[in-house]
Amino acid sequence: MSSLTLHSCDGQPLMLVSPRGAKCLPFWMTKTDHNNIPAEASSIYSELLATDLFSIYRNAFEQVTGQTLALIHSDISSTPEEESGRCKNDFCSLMLNTEICKDRCTEHTLDLSKRIDQQALTAACEANITTTLIPVNTKVGIVAYLRSGQVRTNQKEIDSEFFLKISAAMPPHVGRDVIMLFDAAKVYTKDEYKSQLTLLGAFALQLSDLANNLLIQPNPKSGGIVDVTKRYIHEKLSEKISLDTLAENAKVTNSYLCKQFKKATGLTVVEYINRHRIELAKELLSSKNVRIIEIAYETGFQSLSQFNRSFQRYTGQSPTEYKAQSKAELPS
Repeated sequence: MSSLTLHSCDGQPLMLVSPRGAKCLPFWMTKTDHNNIPAEASSIYSELLATDLFSIYRNAFEQVTGQTLALIHSDISSTPEEESGRCKNDFCSLMLNTEICKDRCTEHTLDLSKRIDQQALTAACEANITTTLIPVNTKVGIVAYLRSGQVRTNQKEIDSEFFLKISAAMPPHVGRDVIMLFDAAKVYTKDEYKSQLTLLGAFALQLSDLANNLLIQPNPKSGGIVDVTKRYIHEKLSEKISLDTLAENAKVTNSYLCKQFKKATGLTVVEYINRHRIELAKELLSSKNVRIIEIAYETGFQSLSQFNRSFQRYTGQSPTEYKAQSKAELPS
C-alpha cells in the first residue's frame, strides 16, 4: 500500500493515498535512512527512467504546466548529468551555467532529500525559486525522487544579497539579463502550484507501485542465483520453504546464497519470503471472504500466531484490523 503527504508552498499538508492501499504505512516505510541507499536503487531507478510511462507523463506534465519534471536518483550524486541539469526555467538555465549556481541546484536537492521522511518537501533557494522533491517509495526504501518546480510562487524580487553575489562574478550585461529573466518568469499562485503537486503526488504513487512490482518480479532472462531463488520462492510461496532447499535449487552453499541474496536485495532470504507472503495475504484479505486462519496457511505460514506476528510487524496492523479497513474502503 502506498501513501504520501505533500507540503505545498504555503506549508499545508495534502494527503494522497494509493487507490489500492490504506492510509497507514508499513513499518519499513515510516522512516527513511538517507545513509542507507537500497541495494536495488540503481537498477530500479534506471528502469523507471526508461519506462514509457515516465516519458509520456513527463512530456504531458511539462507541456501543460511549463515546469520541469526530473527523476532524481535516491543517491543524488548518482543522477545522470542530463537528468539533474534538466531545466525549463530560462532564469535557472542561465544561472546553472555560472560558477555561483552550477552546484547550488544539486546542493538544494540534496538538502531537501535529507529532510524528507515520506513527506514531499517544497522550499525556495537563495534566488527565491521554489522547488519540490517527492519521494518514490518502495518496500526497501526510497529509490528515486520526482523533482519539479524551479518556478516562482510569489511576487518577491530576487534576493538582494544573492544578486550582489552573482553581480560581482558577472559582466554588467549578464547581470541585467539575470534580472530580466527573473522578472519574466511566470509566478504561480499557491492554488495553481498545489494542484500541480497533487498530480505529481499521484504519479509518484503510481511509480512506487511500479517500482514495487519490479522488486517483486524476478528477471525471467537471468540465470543468476538470486533470480533463480526469487523464482523458486514465488512458485512455492504457499508452501514450506527451507534455506537448504533454496541452496540446493541454486546449486550453492547456504552461506553463499544468504550473502549474495542480501547483497542483491538488501533483505535476508527469510525477510524476502515473509514480505511477499504478507503482500499475498493482504490481497487475499481484501478480496476473499474466508477465515484468517485459512489465509495464514494459504500464504505458507505454519501457524496462526506466526502469521499474526508477521502481519503486525510488516503492516503495523493485525490481519483483522486490515480486513475490516479494506472492507470499509470498498465503494458502496
